Amino acid sequence: MDIVIKPLDKISATGIVGIDLIEYQPILSFEMLDLAPYLYKGLIIKEKEFKDGMEKIDWTKYRDKAVSISCTFDAIIPQWVYMYITGKLHPYASSVSFGNQKEHEIDLWKKNLRQANFKQYREKKVVLKADSRVPDTIYVEASTLLISNKVLSLLYGEVGMPKVIYKQIDKL
Repeated sequence: MDIVIKPLDKISATGIVGIDLIEYQPILSFEMLDLAPYLYKGLIIKEKEFKDGMEKIDWTKYRDKAVSISCTFDAIIPQWVYMYITGKLHPYASSVSFGNQKEHEIDLWKKNLRQANFKQYREKKVVLKADSRVPDTIYVEASTLLISNKVLSLLYGEVGMPKVIYKQIDKL
């Protein structure tokens, strides 16, 4: 009779669950809408000229895109302008935000994390996989969500060699 020896999977035996935050990164195409070309003398918005300029835009080019509205000039722009543009983009864009593209992407990334079911990690050991492509703020957001959902321990790095970040002291 032959004895079969199965290799021990040490990683599975630890009970550690790995989360790759890159999987929550938004997979949208991003566009920037700069208000600078619609400024009067590069300084202010004149309502009539601005609205005329908006009518010339082919808004369909923003279909299914994440659009960030900003102005590359230091100008006085009333708040209604951003609201007006949002109204024009609403039928087409998948997301509209004020600011630069990186901020918009991070906002959507955080939204994806908040919509994830992190309750499934309650009373578990969870490692957030190290990845230089993931911004620090995303690690903070994920850590907050996991700790508030009562993970047993939060780790960082790789499942096989994680660094302990947080351990639940009193189990609820």
